[in-house]
Amino acid sequence: MQFLMEQQSEPLELVVTGESEYWLEALKSIVGPQWLRVRVVRDGEALLHVICTTRVDAAVVDDQARGVDAPDLLIRQIRRVRPSMPLVLVSDRSDRQSLEDAMRLAVYSVVARPVGFETLLRQIHGIMHRLAKELYPWDNSL
Repeated sequence: MQFLMEQQSEPLELVVTGESEYWLEALKSIVGPQWLRVRVVRDGEALLHVICTTRVDAAVVDDQARGVDAPDLLIRQIRRVRPSMPLVLVSDRSDRQSLEDAMRLAVYSVVARPVGFETLLRQIHGIMHRLAKELYPWDNSL
């Protein structure tokens, strides 16, 4: 993870809804503010607004957050604006059909509730790694 961070010129801009916000202080202290900047939004409308109007590299969408009555619709709206932005979906639903639906929407991953800190950290690290590979395709060490 350290090598990825050394190559990153600006912090990863992450926007988060719902339950994941409880882990953010620990996540920011471990990863460090020079590598991760997090914005918490209270509902789906605010999430979409932030994604449409500011620089955001990735998002954590909680299907139980206020104003996220139809997470698939919200993700489709995000995809219209930012088709390749990594999205982590936090959900109670982990049946095969729900996971297939999430993958059709091109989410980066689905995290089952309750959200564990280590799981969230692994997902953020994976997103950082993916973005580093996109930024530095010539670097075979990634």
